[in-house]
Amino acid sequence: MIVKYQALLDKMAASEMPPDAQYRINVEKICRFRIKAAQENLDDPEKVEELCNCGQVEELVIQADNEMKVLDMYLREEWWKHVKPVEIEFDPTDEDGGHGDVEWGDHPDDGKKK
Repeated sequence: MIVKYQALLDKMAASEMPPDAQYRINVEKICRFRIKAAQENLDDPEKVEELCNCGQVEELVIQADNEMKVLDMYLREEWWKHVKPVEIEFDPTDEDGGHGDVEWGDHPDDGKKK
């Protein structure tokens, strides 16, 4: 398991994918977490499974193999070049999330029909 997740990290490090590509950030975090969980619990696969919370150790190995296939496609197609930044306006102090008086499920014209 450790070898397979390390292989993912090594492949990304040797690639042209930028370090700030969100896919790379996400996969690196998952790999590092799972490697650490496995290294710290070499004799306790149940603990590794509990920490990773994504199946049995055998399934975690399969997930690493599957992620390698996805990574190969991602690198071949250079998908990070197709991801465009999205600007999201969000005001955490706005209690209704910027939706005004309308409650979810209400039709805007419901108050006008009488």
